[in-house]
Amino acid sequence: MNTDTFLISSIKEITKDRLVFTNNENQLQEIDFYECRKNWVEHFNNNEFVTFEGNPAPKVSLEENTCVGERDWFFEKPYYEFYSNPKIRFEIHPKKRLFDCLNKYWYQRYYPEFRKVDNELHKVGLCTFDLG
Repeated sequence: MNTDTFLISSIKEITKDRLVFTNNENQLQEIDFYECRKNWVEHFNNNEFVTFEGNPAPKVSLEENTCVGERDWFFEKPYYEFYSNPKIRFEIHPKKRLFDCLNKYWYQRYYPEFRKVDNELHKVGLCTFDLG
């Protein structure tokens, strides 16, 4: 699958069925969460994931799955990636300011924007897999 990438600030709305965002042509575009859930189940069940104890992870069904993608706060450009087809990624492009050299936690000012997406997903009963 290819991955299309947009800024996280382009996200306009999250409902239980979809995510609406502005694409690079300044048009509204949607991500269908049913498709994301279905693709996540396929991805999870076709890989050999293991539990913390080292046992094979149990297979998941579409009915019980609420995961629509993955996220990574610790990546160079923190992102959410949704399992649509093609995959769609929303990134934050952190910019260090001159006086940020004095603050080793300068990166944290972007966390509320990042966390907002997860909060909105949780409100509608969905989640993303945490990679970081």
